[in-house]
Amino acid sequence: MKPPGRLAAAAAAALLVAASLLVATLLTSPLPLLPLLPCLPAVTAPSGDGYAPPGLAALADAVLYYATTPTVPQQSHAEISLSLAVLRHRAPLRLLVFGLGHDSPLWHALNPGGVTVFLEEDPEWYRIVRAQSPFLRAHLVRYRTRLDHADILFRSYKNFPSCVPGADGDGAPLRVRANAECPLALHNLPPEVYQNEWDMLMVDAPKGYFPSAPGRMAAIWTAAAMARARRGEGDTDVFLHDVDRRVERMYAEEFLCERFRVGATGRLWHFRIPPVSRRNATAAGGDKRPFC
Repeated sequence: MKPPGRLAAAAAAALLVAASLLVATLLTSPLPLLPLLPCLPAVTAPSGDGYAPPGLAALADAVLYYATTPTVPQQSHAEISLSLAVLRHRAPLRLLVFGLGHDSPLWHALNPGGVTVFLEEDPEWYRIVRAQSPFLRAHLVRYRTRLDHADILFRSYKNFPSCVPGADGDGAPLRVRANAECPLALHNLPPEVYQNEWDMLMVDAPKGYFPSAPGRMAAIWTAAAMARARRGEGDTDVFLHDVDRRVERMYAEEFLCERFRVGATGRLWHFRIPPVSRRNATAAGGDKRPFC
């Protein structure tokens, strides 16, 4: 093979410099020195592709990918910026993302030193994205719900004690794992989802735009239940996309709660949810909205 000429070598060097500068811009304080970031406790997971924590190399790869692909992320610049502000403030963190998409390498890369896990319900789409980005930490999951059942689930969830905070009278936090009695609980996710407390959750899946789709009802309930049950320090940042749709908005107001909404732009809402142990009971929604 003919060795590259000076022009090609210079172009390659310029590309690396440009990528480094963009990475430095994204990582403006408090993320600049990765070796100084606090370590997260190990997350139990299989070994192999997709289970190495991201670093500067992942950021450089993401910059190169988005600079050379015609495919754009599902979220707008303003929406991504809203989430990025939390990542820059709290990283490294544990980030759980409902859905795989064109923006998955971005979320993986923007959490250097942290843990980013993706949950996807579509087997074919899961295969495509994992083939393109084998470094992602992702699981194929199943949902029990259907979008055309959203209204009846909303009206009837209080009839299931395991769906309602405090309904059992013992003060224990809501269970998600193995809570098959609650039709909104994602009770059979991979073990690592339950074994860790998540600092940030991004609900941008499953599909919710045709009647037989799973809808995001269970994802929203599960995110709310996990945030309520948090035992560690700090609140849980929850981002919900596609709030222009009726079901997403209705379930967000019921389970994520308007009083915990701290930001919004485009089709994205940002909630900062405190654990139930630190809530002001007098401000709660009472029986009308038991999660709030």
